[in-house]
Amino acid sequence: MSTVLHLSAALLAVGLFFISSQLSIHASSEHTAALDSTKKHLLLRSLANHLNFARIRDTVYVLGERFIEVNLSTQHATLRYRNGDSLLIPISTGHITNDGGIITPSGIFSVQGKSPEAISRQFGNTKMLWWVGFNYNVGFHGLETNSYYRHLGQRPSSHGCVRTGREDVLELYKRVSEGDPVIVFDGEPARILAFADTVGFDTTSAYKLNSRTKAIGKLMDERLRLLYDGERIARQNFSVYIPLAKQLRPGGFAVGSRDSLMKPQAQAIIFAERVTPMPLDYFHLSDAAYSNAADIRPQEKQAAVDSTNHQQDSTTALPKKNARKKRH
Repeated sequence: MSTVLHLSAALLAVGLFFISSQLSIHASSEHTAALDSTKKHLLLRSLANHLNFARIRDTVYVLGERFIEVNLSTQHATLRYRNGDSLLIPISTGHITNDGGIITPSGIFSVQGKSPEAISRQFGNTKMLWWVGFNYNVGFHGLETNSYYRHLGQRPSSHGCVRTGREDVLELYKRVSEGDPVIVFDGEPARILAFADTVGFDTTSAYKLNSRTKAIGKLMDERLRLLYDGERIARQNFSVYIPLAKQLRPGGFAVGSRDSLMKPQAQAIIFAERVTPMPLDYFHLSDAAYSNAADIRPQEKQAAVDSTNHQQDSTTALPKKNARKKRH
């Protein structure tokens, strides 16, 4: 993979150098009109945009008011609000140990339960304060001792949970509710969370993650595979979203890695001054989340939206949902 990444970086450098060279040659040629700085900027940006949008990410929309991000690389968690507010919390996540410790699993989950105190039977009946569980026996918590504080925001040191300071986890405990989404990732994920525009988001043409069956997991895995293969826009051009206060399936959904997005998508997004249709995913975000989810410069957003408003909705048919059998 590292060889492929280096090769891609080299091709990008060669492409930019080639365009710059051609522009210089044409500008200096007595048979070609001089290109002004604006035209040169647009041509250079066209290549950058083309390569950037070849690596778009799959967006899972949130209809609720908040979600939690856990960044394993930075050892920080962020509670994000729809209005743009956020709470940054230093954490210490899991690492492999001889007594059964694991790396905190990545994925998209939801808060499953809360308790002022929980007991870890597996690890010496340790008291876990202000427990906020989101992935089976993995959750946020504090400890009675202070020795772990030196690791917060610095490095992993837990057996798999997300340790936080007692004051921070108490604040988190007060603010979140069961069903609030949680995304755990290391580096740059291929799938992200973003707030949906509660006014403009069309839930009738989007797929609701309201089932806890394996079929939903297969659908989400297929979306990620299509994204890697460059066929996500062409074959699954519909959005997915998490309903209000909905607990997701046990085990969550994979987030993948953006470093694996090497193949360009079948449909280009922006090339020079011409704007072509984009997947519906990127037209229902709030302004605060737009640039993060779609990697689009704010000044380019309106041009893309204006162009797409003149086109008919081309959303493909959604897969049929399997009816769940009632348990007896």
